[in-house]
Amino acid sequence: MHEMQYLFPEMTMRDPKTTQGISEIAAEILIIILVLVIAAIAYAAFSGALNPLFTKKSVYVAGSAGIDTIPQSGGSSADVLTFLPKAGDPFYLTGQKSGTTGTQVTLKAISPTGLVLSPDASSLSGSLYGKTLFIYPNSSAAATQCNYVISSNSPTGTIRPMTQGTWNIQMIDNTVNVIAGSYSQQVKNGATALPVAGGFLGSGTGQFYDVNCNPVTETINGQVTTSTIAPGNMTATYFNGDSSIQIPNSAGLGFNGSMTISMWFNPTTAGSASNSGAWQQLIGKGLTNTAGSSSTNENDNYQLFQLGNQLLFEWNDANTGIHYQAITTTTSVQANAWNYVAVTVQNGQVTIYNNGVAQPLVYDEGNVPYTVSGATPVTSLSSLPNPPTGGVQLANNNNYPVNVGEQNAATAGNDFYYTGSIGSTAIYGQALSQTQIQNNYASYTA
Repeated sequence: MHEMQYLFPEMTMRDPKTTQGISEIAAEILIIILVLVIAAIAYAAFSGALNPLFTKKSVYVAGSAGIDTIPQSGGSSADVLTFLPKAGDPFYLTGQKSGTTGTQVTLKAISPTGLVLSPDASSLSGSLYGKTLFIYPNSSAAATQCNYVISSNSPTGTIRPMTQGTWNIQMIDNTVNVIAGSYSQQVKNGATALPVAGGFLGSGTGQFYDVNCNPVTETINGQVTTSTIAPGNMTATYFNGDSSIQIPNSAGLGFNGSMTISMWFNPTTAGSASNSGAWQQLIGKGLTNTAGSSSTNENDNYQLFQLGNQLLFEWNDANTGIHYQAITTTTSVQANAWNYVAVTVQNGQVTIYNNGVAQPLVYDEGNVPYTVSGATPVTSLSSLPNPPTGGVQLANNNNYPVNVGEQNAATAGNDFYYTGSIGSTAIYGQALSQTQIQNNYASYTA
């Protein structure tokens, strides 16, 4: 007991010299840290004096954004963005060819869906202060839905619609890589969305994009050639009758509701719809299993055919599984001439336009058109022997690619290769209006 009483107090004793030594060491460490921090600050300040990037302030540009409404044909309108630089530091825009004095600034337009676009500023010159800059889609036939321009002149004529919603204009100082200004505006007169896929097909174009304006990887089968022989210098791809292009399957390319196929094509032949040798596949998503008239032999989300001098749209019904066809009754497709076809599906109805004009239709069921099968076509889907429930209800139940210029067929003889040129092409996840389709026809766009 006595030994424990002696040991316990000894354990709680402190050497004052040891405690003082630890305190001095901690103080020295703090002093060293403080000296290093001061040295770092001094070095940064000294380096900044030698390198202006460390101390340069962002360019100052005071301006305002707005909307300019451009009248379109058919009594419609299209909104475009505007930006007016009013005062500030000298600057010029990236891509500007002349008058490049001051700080380089990149103007970006950000869509309501978050798509970041870099409009072409090559037409601008001189100081931009006091000039209203118009920002809008490049509407030439040689452009795609992903090409935008900045101009000091208000656009005229038919222009591609911008996406409805809140757009943001950003001015980015390229020297210090910071946003020097940001401005928002609401586009009301425009489209509800861009195509889910669109542009120019073919090897080497790199101009067929998805909805986010990312280039789509295409698979070329056989030989195709591209040129700018189409109207308005539109890029066109020639299919030689033994070639095709595949677009990879994606969720955005399958539909069970509204959609639009929009395409410019120039076939080398037309002929009679009663001659199966004159049938040519333009674009479609599906698979033909075997030859024959059974409606179970084909599984199509959608297919668009040139049926000689007529047009055909076919699909499998989401409810009945039966294969249906809508066929134009007019012989409006011209060989060795540019035709613009648009097919819309909306509210259970299909409409086929040729050169901006809605065509009268007849309907059939089965996978062989009535022009060869001998079946009797009807003028209403409800009059078919096995009518679909609720009109056109697309069966979006396959993972096949989108084929252009050849039907996706498991057996030889059902390929229906296309011979001729195909220009601007787009697939939308909504039905375009007749006015939009007519505007496309007038401006050689899709």
